[in-house]
Amino acid sequence: MIDKAKAEQLLLDDLKNKQRYIPLPAKMDRLVSELLTRRGYARVKAASQLTGIWDEVVGKRIAGMTTAGTIRRGTLEVTCKNSAVMQELAFQKHTLVTKLNEKMGSKTNQTNQQIMDLKLRVDTR
Repeated sequence: MIDKAKAEQLLLDDLKNKQRYIPLPAKMDRLVSELLTRRGYARVKAASQLTGIWDEVVGKRIAGMTTAGTIRRGTLEVTCKNSAVMQELAFQKHTLVTKLNEKMGSKTNQTNQQIMDLKLRVDTR
């Protein structure tokens, strides 16, 4: 015969094997963050914020002739309408990078990317 303690232990072991692990529900902030990441809304918001900062730093006149692109590995890609504008921005590159980083630091920047260089190119369209 099986003693009572051993029978109870076998019963508990059998019950543990039959039970399933039910994970806790996900937290709301994590779900929202994941949704924004999957849909790319954070990238769109960061791009529009960067465009606004670019327009402030370079001024209306040059902003109308340029388009700020994306930041990749610390390099901001800027498309210019003509080579004269591109050359003018090349002369002011260091100053522009400094001002952009100051503006991005003062505003709420979710990407927290620092600009180290500008990649200037002429739009061929």
